[in-house]
Amino acid sequence: MAYTSEEYKPRQNVFKQGESGSYMCLVQKGEFEVIQELGGYEKQVAVLQRGDFFGEMAILDDEPRTHSVRAKAEAKLIKIERNDFPGLLIKKPEIAVRMIRKLGNRLSEAQDMLLRAWAGAESISSDAPTMVESRARLVYLTNNTELELAVQPEVKIGRVDPVNNVEPDIDLTQIDTQLTTSRRHAKILRRADGFYILEERATNGTFVNGQRISAERPLLIRSGDDIMFGAVRMRFLVD
Repeated sequence: MAYTSEEYKPRQNVFKQGESGSYMCLVQKGEFEVIQELGGYEKQVAVLQRGDFFGEMAILDDEPRTHSVRAKAEAKLIKIERNDFPGLLIKKPEIAVRMIRKLGNRLSEAQDMLLRAWAGAESISSDAPTMVESRARLVYLTNNTELELAVQPEVKIGRVDPVNNVEPDIDLTQIDTQLTTSRRHAKILRRADGFYILEERATNGTFVNGQRISAERPLLIRSGDDIMFGAVRMRFLVD
């Protein structure tokens, strides 16, 4: 068998920081907290939910676990052993794609931190393009929830990724209960001539007025346009 399913009781450990590891995990049910231990103290650094995976570095190398992980309440996960991983990838190559994206996100975040440390955040922001400053928002059509777009060059849209510290400006986590949107799904760009939408890493696509947009190619959008992020239908409005 390529994987096993295991249930956990509240505060039961999956593994402890410093332990050797030979498997990664995929959360099926409930929540797991990621704990950093330092000097005898514990700090919660992330909470993992259904669809999140962790411990993947044990598949790729033999380094000890860098964090502890334990169940917050009753929870369930899938364990994938290192020796079973190659065979699982043949059957489910989408797992490899998700891992590559996750590691890519980590690299992007690290590069951004290095760039800011080298050049300074002020010098980066000083090069920001001129932009329209009109009030803009996205309206979730199911219940008319309004999500305001900050007045900044780009507004990131997606779902929170606690492991990689990805926090989009517009968080669809609570709205997208079926997990059809990606962590880094799309951006809305403010430019001098108006608003543009740019798909980032959207597995299930982004649609404007029923037409799927091309990945990594900005598209001009106007007030009243319908936008679908995965299966989440919203309306873009500008005052």
